[in-house]
Amino acid sequence: MKKLFILSGVSGVGKTTVCDYINVNDLLNNYFSIDIDDLENVHKYKTDYSKFYENAIKKASNLSNDKNILLITCMNPTDLDKISLPTEINEIYFVALTSSKENIINRLKKRDEERNCSSDEFINSQIDYNDWILEHIDLYNNHIDNSKSNIEETSNCLVEYINSIEKNRII
Repeated sequence: MKKLFILSGVSGVGKTTVCDYINVNDLLNNYFSIDIDDLENVHKYKTDYSKFYENAIKKASNLSNDKNILLITCMNPTDLDKISLPTEINEIYFVALTSSKENIINRLKKRDEERNCSSDEFINSQIDYNDWILEHIDLYNNHIDNSKSNIEETSNCLVEYINSIEKNRII
């Protein structure tokens, strides 16, 4: 049986950077850590995000072999009701990663043009979603605000939380 940790947040909050840091520094060697965008192309699903999430989680489960999974995504806990999960996943934990409006704006404006993340419309949609997450934080098992934290501190906070679950000691 596997645990699935979902690190969820808006574009520009630092999810992929956290995943890369954890992988490069081998901080969760008993976990398969991957960004959902590396598993599936969301654009081929048009507006059927439930199918996108379902297929990506199945792929992550297959690729992880016997390891637990840390999945990086913008998915939120309400999306779980709409998908079927692989039977080998028996525990799911949602961790919200949020940041200040200023941080999100600055990070998105620095992205390459081909990522289509620097328009005011896209940035505002991400700020609105970050606000939604904060308003619904009770849906999440844990919350990390990296407004004043660097990547090492943010990653260590996530690793500490995951390790506490592994030891049946929730922090």
